[in-house]
Amino acid sequence: MFGNTSNKNNSPKSITLIGRGAEIEGKIRFAGTLEIEGNITGDISADESAKSEVIVREHGMVEGQIQSPRVVVNGKVVGDIYASDQLFIAAKAVIEGSVHYRLIEMEKGAQISGNMLHRAGGKKDNNLDGSDAKNISTTAEVVAS
Repeated sequence: MFGNTSNKNNSPKSITLIGRGAEIEGKIRFAGTLEIEGNITGDISADESAKSEVIVREHGMVEGQIQSPRVVVNGKVVGDIYASDQLFIAAKAVIEGSVHYRLIEMEKGAQISGNMLHRAGGKKDNNLDGSDAKNISTTAEVVAS
């Protein structure tokens, strides 16, 4: 019928953009992709079953906690990040808070002021008992080797 596609099992992925100059205060819950170029003050949480992702672009800023299966940061985050699947920290990222991840990738120039805690697969990231965490206290800037 209308809009019939061969994409039977995969519904279209929803993309939400917070544009440059936009300012939002409050909690955000979403499924799909959330791209941030503006400023958000408040916690962000994604639907774990939807393989969601948060992308903080170069001019984006988040003051609050981020929880999502996949998180990409190239802007500024002041708060903890919980990436249950993958965390990618790009070259211009500045993070002031702890990062909790299963897989992590960092580019040269990225900055983290906080703890880096590895979480084994299958465990909920908000379970902070520390039983499977590798805690690394750090204030670091990634530089070329």
